[in-house]
Amino acid sequence: MMTKSTSLPPMETMTDVREQVDRIDSEIIALMAQRFACMDAAARIKQDRNVVRDETRKAAVLQNVKKLAEEARIPVPAMAAIWEMLVETSISYELQKWDQLRK
Repeated sequence: MMTKSTSLPPMETMTDVREQVDRIDSEIIALMAQRFACMDAAARIKQDRNVVRDETRKAAVLQNVKKLAEEARIPVPAMAAIWEMLVETSISYELQKWDQLRK
Protein backbone atom coordinates (compact mmCIF):
# COMPACT_ATOMS: atom_id res chain seq x y z
CA MET A 1 0.00 0.00 0.00
CA MET A 2 1.58 3.23 -1.09
CA THR A 3 0.55 6.39 0.66
CA LYS A 4 -0.10 9.44 -1.43
CA SER A 5 2.91 11.70 -1.26
CA THR A 6 2.46 15.33 -0.41
CA SER A 7 3.58 17.71 -3.10
CA LEU A 8 6.47 19.95 -2.25
CA PRO A 9 6.20 23.71 -2.30
CA PRO A 10 8.07 25.56 -5.03
CA MET A 11 11.79 25.69 -4.30
CA GLU A 12 13.68 28.56 -5.88
CA THR A 13 16.78 28.75 -3.70
CA MET A 14 19.12 26.34 -1.94
CA THR A 15 17.71 27.67 1.33
CA ASP A 16 14.26 26.48 0.18
CA VAL A 17 15.69 23.07 -0.75
CA ARG A 18 17.54 22.70 2.55
CA GLU A 19 14.48 23.68 4.56
CA GLN A 20 12.48 20.96 2.82
CA VAL A 21 15.21 18.36 3.29
CA ASP A 22 15.43 19.23 7.00
CA ARG A 23 11.65 19.02 7.36
CA ILE A 24 11.57 15.65 5.58
CA ASP A 25 14.44 14.32 7.72
CA SER A 26 12.50 15.32 10.83
CA GLU A 27 9.45 13.43 9.56
CA ILE A 28 11.57 10.38 8.74
CA ILE A 29 12.99 10.35 12.30
CA ALA A 30 9.47 10.59 13.75
CA LEU A 31 8.42 7.61 11.59
CA MET A 32 11.52 5.67 12.64
CA ALA A 33 10.57 6.28 16.28
CA GLN A 34 7.18 4.73 15.53
CA ARG A 35 8.85 1.79 13.77
CA PHE A 36 11.12 1.17 16.76
CA ALA A 37 8.09 1.39 19.08
CA CYS A 38 6.74 -1.52 17.02
CA MET A 39 9.98 -3.40 17.79
CA ASP A 40 9.39 -2.71 21.50
CA ALA A 41 5.95 -4.28 21.15
CA ALA A 42 7.31 -7.23 19.18
CA ALA A 43 9.92 -7.90 21.88
CA ARG A 44 7.15 -7.89 24.47
CA ILE A 45 4.79 -10.10 22.44
CA LYS A 46 7.25 -12.72 21.20
CA GLN A 47 7.72 -15.32 23.92
CA ASP A 48 10.63 -17.13 22.24
CA ARG A 49 13.87 -15.25 21.56
CA ASN A 50 14.55 -17.56 18.61
CA VAL A 51 11.61 -16.11 16.66
CA VAL A 52 12.88 -12.52 16.85
CA ARG A 53 14.90 -13.12 13.66
CA ASP A 54 12.40 -14.16 10.98
CA GLU A 55 14.13 -14.49 7.62
CA THR A 56 10.81 -15.05 5.80
CA ARG A 57 9.41 -11.79 7.17
CA LYS A 58 12.68 -9.98 6.41
CA ALA A 59 12.55 -11.14 2.79
CA ALA A 60 8.92 -9.99 2.51
CA VAL A 61 9.74 -6.56 3.94
CA LEU A 62 12.67 -6.10 1.54
CA GLN A 63 10.60 -7.24 -1.43
CA ASN A 64 7.83 -4.81 -0.49
CA VAL A 65 10.31 -1.93 -0.17
CA LYS A 66 11.71 -2.70 -3.62
CA LYS A 67 8.21 -2.62 -5.06
CA LEU A 68 7.38 0.65 -3.29
CA ALA A 69 10.66 2.21 -4.41
CA GLU A 70 9.99 1.20 -8.00
CA GLU A 71 6.48 2.67 -7.84
CA ALA A 72 7.89 5.88 -6.35
CA ARG A 73 10.56 5.98 -9.06
CA ILE A 74 13.42 6.21 -6.61
CA PRO A 75 16.61 4.08 -6.76
CA VAL A 76 15.59 0.52 -5.90
CA PRO A 77 19.10 -0.79 -5.07
CA ALA A 78 19.73 2.12 -2.71
CA MET A 79 16.40 1.68 -0.94
CA ALA A 80 17.00 -2.08 -0.64
CA ALA A 81 20.41 -1.42 0.94
CA ILE A 82 19.00 1.14 3.36
CA TRP A 83 16.20 -1.22 4.37
CA GLU A 84 18.59 -4.15 4.76
CA MET A 85 20.46 -2.05 7.32
CA LEU A 86 17.20 -0.88 8.91
CA VAL A 87 15.85 -4.42 9.28
CA GLU A 88 19.13 -5.74 10.71
CA THR A 89 19.29 -2.81 13.12
CA SER A 90 15.66 -3.44 14.10
CA ILE A 91 16.39 -7.11 14.77
CA SER A 92 19.40 -6.22 16.94
CA TYR A 93 17.33 -3.64 18.80
CA GLU A 94 14.48 -6.10 19.32
CA LEU A 95 16.86 -8.75 20.67
CA GLN A 96 18.26 -6.24 23.17
CA LYS A 97 14.74 -5.25 24.25
CA TRP A 98 13.71 -8.92 24.48
CA ASP A 99 16.63 -9.60 26.81
CA GLN A 100 15.94 -6.49 28.91
CA LEU A 101 12.31 -7.47 29.43
CA ARG A 102 13.26 -10.92 30.69
CA LYS A 103 16.12 -10.13 33.10
